[in-house]
Formats: sequence, C-alpha cells, structure tokens
Amino acid sequence: MTIGDNLRRAREAKGLTQREVWDATGISESSYKSYEKGERPPPGDKIVTLARLLSVSTDDLLLELSERKISDDLKAIFNRFDQLPSDEKRHAKIALRGILMSYEQEVLR
Repeated sequence: MTIGDNLRRAREAKGLTQREVWDATGISESSYKSYEKGERPPPGDKIVTLARLLSVSTDDLLLELSERKISDDLKAIFNRFDQLPSDEKRHAKIALRGILMSYEQEVLR
C-alpha cells in the first residue's frame, strides 16, 4: 500500500473526483495525479491539506493499514490514558517516551 493508494481510497470514500480534489486544494492536475499514481509523495503541507479535505488523518494517508492498527489491549490502555488529568497525562507521556527510547537504544546495540 502506498500513499497514492491511500489517497485514492480516501478520495473515493468521500465521493470526490480527482479534479474536485485538485481544484479544492490548489494542487496542480499533474502533481495530484502523480501523488495518486505513487510516482512521488505530496509535500508535508499538502498532506495536511489533503487529509483535511478528505476528512481523514495524516496517518491514514501516510501509513499502511497494518501500521495504523492498535491491539485491543492497547486500545483499553489509551482509553484510560485519555481520562487522565492534563498534568498526569503529560507525566505519563514523558515516562512512556523514556521507556520507548530505552528499548530502542537496546535494540540498536
């Protein structure tokens, strides 16, 4: 799955033609068609513009489906995380980043 495939799928799900997308975003016809064909990826600012128009997240455009899936046990943890007060959420993010960075360093050794 490429960015182009994700872009096409999101556009079709929204019921838009290619022309409607490039007209609404100000992207040239040739650029937009090259994005959907997977010949080149859109620049970052265009990815955001496209995601907004197509009512999807930038992850929906950039990542493969397998990279966007979250296991049920992690969904439960993330739901609990969302219920935390702002300060606690900030501390939890710092702790999680530390754990992940430590793990990544171990993998690199």
